Amino acid sequence: MLGFSCLLVIITMAYFSFRTDINFLLAKKDFVKDEIWMTVFYFHISSSIICLSTGAFQFVSSLRKEPWIKWHRILGKMYVFSILFFAAPTGAYMAVFANGGFGTQLGFIILSVLWFVSTYIALQAILEKDIQSHKKWMVRSYALTFSAVTLRLWMPILSGYFGVNPDFTVVITAWINWIPNLLIGELILIFFPKNI
Repeated sequence: MLGFSCLLVIITMAYFSFRTDINFLLAKKDFVKDEIWMTVFYFHISSSIICLSTGAFQFVSSLRKEPWIKWHRILGKMYVFSILFFAAPTGAYMAVFANGGFGTQLGFIILSVLWFVSTYIALQAILEKDIQSHKKWMVRSYALTFSAVTLRLWMPILSGYFGVNPDFTVVITAWINWIPNLLIGELILIFFPKNI
């Protein structure tokens, strides 16, 4: 999980060249000259880098014990802040402009809403000292955070390996990038609750 997260962070760093003729931006030629859209895009990828990388470390059990617990709290605050104030809201904004039409837009909007809500509930739980509930909701939150990785895995698998029509791939990946993640998270909570 951490390895894939780091790999995506490295790939995402290419966008900070501020070129508009690379990767995802090639499919957004209608928007790269829109200052609002581009500003939201950079807020989204910057905050997503923070939550993707900090969130992965939250599952290292030794960081949740003394003398490292302070780092768990610091990284946790960075994770929650980046999602609630930047990554999820900007994700919802960008979802409105997603390629593939309404089906794609709806998939990404639901993802953004669930991401915000699960993270907020996890925050509320820890503020109320409900550690078990906090752990469960953080698993759900990070399952949704990790959709950034699974999205980039599904795209080449479906279109390259299975030869699925690229237009249909765009629509289906808007859903399968996060639904299986949540299901796996729920299975972990059911069958391996002591491991979280």
